[in-house]
Amino acid sequence: MIPNLSSFLLALILTLSLPSWAKATEAAELTDILLINSYHYTFKWTKDITDAVIAEFPEADNYRISVENMDTKRFSYESMDEEFTRYLKQKYSVLNVDGIICSDNDAFKFVLNHGLEIWGDVPVSFCGVNDLEMYDIDTTKYKGVAEEMAIKETLSLILQLQPRLEKLIVVTDSTLNGILFAKQFMRSINDMYFPTDYTMIYATSAELLGKELSKYEPENKAILLLSLYLPRNGASREMILEADFIRDCLDVPVFGGWDFLFDNFVAAGVINKGSDQGRLAAQLLKKRLQGEGEDLPFLTYPERHTVGDYQQLKRYHIDVKLLPQSARLINKPLSYFERYKTEILIVGLILGILMMVNVALLKLLTQKRLAEARLKKSESRLELALDGANAGLWDIDFVNKALFINSWVKYLLGFNDSYYVSASFDDWVNICHPEDIKQISESFAMHLSGQTPDFNSEARMLTADGTFKWFSFHGKITEKTEVGEAARMIGIMMNIDFQRQFEEQLRAAKEKAEESDRLKSSFLANMSHEIRTPMNAILGFSDILIGGKTTVDESNKYLHFIRASGESLLALINDIIDVSKIEAGQLTLNTGKFDLHKLLDKVTNTANALIRLRNIDVKFILEKELVLDTVTIEGDQFRIEQIINNLISNAIKFTSKGYIKLSYRFLKANILEIKVEDTGIGISKENHQLIFERFRQVDQEANNNTAGTGLGLAITKSVVNLMGGNISLSSELGRGAVFTVTIPCKTHYLPS
Repeated sequence: MIPNLSSFLLALILTLSLPSWAKATEAAELTDILLINSYHYTFKWTKDITDAVIAEFPEADNYRISVENMDTKRFSYESMDEEFTRYLKQKYSVLNVDGIICSDNDAFKFVLNHGLEIWGDVPVSFCGVNDLEMYDIDTTKYKGVAEEMAIKETLSLILQLQPRLEKLIVVTDSTLNGILFAKQFMRSINDMYFPTDYTMIYATSAELLGKELSKYEPENKAILLLSLYLPRNGASREMILEADFIRDCLDVPVFGGWDFLFDNFVAAGVINKGSDQGRLAAQLLKKRLQGEGEDLPFLTYPERHTVGDYQQLKRYHIDVKLLPQSARLINKPLSYFERYKTEILIVGLILGILMMVNVALLKLLTQKRLAEARLKKSESRLELALDGANAGLWDIDFVNKALFINSWVKYLLGFNDSYYVSASFDDWVNICHPEDIKQISESFAMHLSGQTPDFNSEARMLTADGTFKWFSFHGKITEKTEVGEAARMIGIMMNIDFQRQFEEQLRAAKEKAEESDRLKSSFLANMSHEIRTPMNAILGFSDILIGGKTTVDESNKYLHFIRASGESLLALINDIIDVSKIEAGQLTLNTGKFDLHKLLDKVTNTANALIRLRNIDVKFILEKELVLDTVTIEGDQFRIEQIINNLISNAIKFTSKGYIKLSYRFLKANILEIKVEDTGIGISKENHQLIFERFRQVDQEANNNTAGTGLGLAITKSVVNLMGGNISLSSELGRGAVFTVTIPCKTHYLPS
C-alpha cells in the first residue's frame, strides 16, 4: 500500500508542476525591461520618453515592458521613497528584470539607492538626468543620454531675435530640476558674452511669480523659462498650463528648451525632445543586453533642435527671418488673401459699420453721463437754496406751557401779521398732524436724555388754507429744572413742504433714470448678442474660406451663409437707424401705388421660411378679403411691409405650435385694417403698453430663448403713428395675441 501511495503522490506532484515548468520556460524566453519614470505619463515629456522606449522594445521581439511612474512632479512626501521601495520589492519579487531604464533625476536617484537591493546587478540606462556630477555613478553599470539644457544656444538665439533686449527674466521653480536648471543657466551665462541685464526668479508660488513679473514693463523684455511647476489645489500642473497666467502678469516673448512648451506659449528655443531621449536610452540598453556594452561611452549626446513658433513671433513683432536657416518654423499659416480679397473687404466694411455703431452707442452713454452730472449739480444748487431760506423762530416755556413765535412763523403758516395766533402750547399741539406727534415726542425724548445733541424733527402742520404742510423743527434745550426736566427750548421752524414734494419728484425721477439705465444696459447686452451672432458666423466661415480647403460648392454655401449673416446685421443696423430717425423726427414716408396682394404673398413666403428655419409646428394662414389677383392701393409699401414683417416675426418668436394668421380688410374706402393673430404664449394685460416701448422685452428671463433687441414693436408703433394710423393689442397670458393695425391709404379698387 505504501509504495503505491508514494507513486501516486509523486505522479500527482509532477502533474501539478507541469504548468509551472511551462511558465518558467516561457519566461526564460522573454527579456524583461523595466522603465521607471520620475513623472506621470500624461506629462508630454514623460509620454514621449515612454512611447519611444516601448517602440524600441516590441513584443514581437520577445521583449516585455513594465512601466512605473513615480509622479513626483505632482506629488511628493516624506515617506514616498520608503513606500515606493516596499511596493517594488513586493511586485518584482517574482519577476527577473533584465535591464532598467530610468528617466529624469528622481527615478535615477531611486535606482542608484535601491536598484541593487530590489533587482540585483542589472544594466541601467538613463535619460533626462541633470547635473550627473552630483551622483556617485558606476560608469560600467550605468550608461545614459545627456540632457543638459541648451541654455547657451538659447541665449544666443534670444539675442539674435531680440537685438534691442534690455532685460532677460529667467524663471525657474524650487523643485530639484528647477534648481539644477538654474545652476546650468549660471554656468552657461558665465561661459559666454551676454551683454544684457538679467534677473532670476525662483517661483515658489503663483502669487510670488505674479507679483515679481508684474513689476516689469513689457517693452524690450523677454522671459527664459527653465522650469515652472507651481502648487495648485494640492498638486502641480504642467508648465504649458501656466501660459495664460504668465501672459496676464507680463506679456512678453517666452523662450524655453523643451518641445512640450510649443503650443501657444514659447516663441522659440533650442530644445531637447523627450522622444530622442527615450529612443537613445532604449538603444543603449538594447546594445548592452546584446553584449555590446564595453565600447559604449558613458554619455550619448542627442541632437538639439532650434524651433520657432510663427504665431508667437508675430504676436510680439519679431521678424521670423532672424531665425537661423536650420531652424524649424511651426504654426505658420498659409496665405490666401488674394484669392479671397473681396470677402475680406466685405468683412472689413461690416467691421467698419459696427465701429460706427459702437461710436454712436458711446455717444449715447456720454450724453447719459452728462445728464447725470447736470442732475447732481441741480441737487447741489437746491441744497444751497434751502440753506438760504428764511426760518421762523419759536421759544417754548415748558413750565408755564407758553409759546413764543416770531412773525415768520405766522407767514410760514399762511397768516398775515395782523392775524392773532394762539401762544398756547396745547393749541399748537392740536394743529400738528396726529400721525406726526409720536415722532416729535421720540425726537424730543432722545434729545432730553442726551442721546442726540440737538432736537431735529419733521411734522405736518395745519395751515391757513386748511391743508397740512410739512415743516422741519430744529432746536436745543437751553434750560432744565432741578430734577432734570426740560424747562425751555429754543429753535427754528422751516417750511419743507416744497422740499418734500421735490424729494418725491426726485425719487420718481431717480427710479425713471434707473429704469432707463437698466433698459439701455439690457439693450446693449441684446445688441451685443445680436451683433456677435452673425459676426461669429461671418468670421467663422471667412476663416474656413481663407483656409482654402473647400470645394466650389462648399465655398458657395459658406458665401451664402456670410451673405445671410450680413443681411441680418443690415436689418439690425436699419432698426437702429430707424430709431435714430424717429427720435430726430426725420423719418419720412414714400407714398406710391403697389399691389397689396403681391406684398402679402411676399410676406407669406418670408414667414414660411422663418417657420421652417426655427423648426416649429406652426401653420401660417393668409386670409384675403378680396378674391382678386390684384388689389392696388396707395401708400408707403416699404413701411407697410416692415410693419407686417415685424408683427409676424414677433409672433413666430413666441409661438411654438398652432397657427399664425395674417388677414386684412377695408373698413372704409380709405382705411386698411391688418390683423396678425397667433396661438403663442400671449401677453398679460399689464404689459400691453410696455411692449411698445423702446428696448423693452416682456419677461426676458422666461423667454431667453428668443433673440431680439426690443426695437421691433416700438418702431412699428412709431411708423403706424407717423402714417396717421393706430395699433392695438388683444391678448391674455397663455392664450395667444391679436395685433390690429389701421392705416389710412388710398384705394384704387374696392368691391361694390
